[in-house]
Amino acid sequence: MKKFFIAFLLIFYCGENGVSAQVNTDSVFSSAIHYAKMNQYHAAIQTAQKALNVSPGRGDIMVFVANVYSWQSKNDSAMVYIQKAQLVNYFQSDLYESWTNILLRTHQYAALLKCCDEAEMRNYSSEDILKKRLISYGGLKNYKAGVQLAELTQNRIYLNHEPINSLYSDLLLKGNTNVVSANYNMDFFDASKPQYLSSLGYSFHVGKHTLGFRANYANRFAMNDLQLESDFYLQLPKKRYLYFNYGLGFRNALFPKHRLDVEYYFQPIPKTDVSLGSRYFSYPASQVLILTGSMSQYFGKGRVMLRPFYVFTSKSSKQSFSLIGNYRLFAKTEFTFWGLELGYGNSPDDRYSVSQINGFNQLTSYKFKIEKSFMVNRISDVCIGLGYTREEFITNTFRNRYVLEVGYKLRL
Repeated sequence: MKKFFIAFLLIFYCGENGVSAQVNTDSVFSSAIHYAKMNQYHAAIQTAQKALNVSPGRGDIMVFVANVYSWQSKNDSAMVYIQKAQLVNYFQSDLYESWTNILLRTHQYAALLKCCDEAEMRNYSSEDILKKRLISYGGLKNYKAGVQLAELTQNRIYLNHEPINSLYSDLLLKGNTNVVSANYNMDFFDASKPQYLSSLGYSFHVGKHTLGFRANYANRFAMNDLQLESDFYLQLPKKRYLYFNYGLGFRNALFPKHRLDVEYYFQPIPKTDVSLGSRYFSYPASQVLILTGSMSQYFGKGRVMLRPFYVFTSKSSKQSFSLIGNYRLFAKTEFTFWGLELGYGNSPDDRYSVSQINGFNQLTSYKFKIEKSFMVNRISDVCIGLGYTREEFITNTFRNRYVLEVGYKLRL
């Protein structure tokens, strides 16, 4: 009887201590969560460690510590605690949510795909797995595999969910590298008939580079002309590339006989793009050399771009300067935006300006344009622009010009 009583006391004592330890661990863990919500991460980790000292097998606390480390961009330390949770056989949904998020933050896309495979076997959220797989395929530039995954029968139910719908559309756009483009411009002048300019182009990838061809047709001032152009984008390491353009005019009536562009693009700091380049035009009566460059700054969903032009002509010692400023506010994709453009002088990137009789127009002009670009479907977009220019067409004589622009792109 005495031995039975002693055994009972031992069981009761251990049970009481176990309940006490559990209550103490949960209380300390709650304090750690409170510190994390207050962004007091150091205190949160220290408090969570105290809870683990009492209950070293608590995988949920290990996952919490991993999250706190990751929120501070200390992802190596975060992965240590993910591995500790695995060692105590903690394979709950919060483990896979945190584990995949850490791999996503560190752009470890190949490892993320493997983690998603394991998470799927553990019946983790199918929608979150699909989202992170699509992000991984995009990061690995394996767009075709991402599109095929999204189009599987069991995944189609998620295509109406954001952000999966946006991810799928983005993979389609990036994967469809053959682009057919068409543009139509109509200019209205004071007391004159509308003037027309249109183009049709096709571009495709050559390895990691891009090659394009375009035909431009102008019907202006009772004349017409045809220009054929080619564009080549040579991709370089570290988000740099070279742009080359050559254009050939057939009648020398509206377009230059030869056009040659070279420009170098690079990114000196994140979210800032810079370029340096030149343009050359050969007309029957003159040669034109233009020095140019650009700087684009991205912030939030917006982008501001400035591009100056400095123009030299062979038939005159007079030099001219022009400047374009452009602002775009993007929506879901880079092809969905509102744009506002202001300009001074005649821009060589304005097809009207290089389809002038007797060569490039160096007279003064002031330009305003608003544009809207939107997706027609997942693989095509339309951009519409409305502009007004107060331009000097004869020295000290100005006229009004109203512009309607429509552009369409289809990605195949």
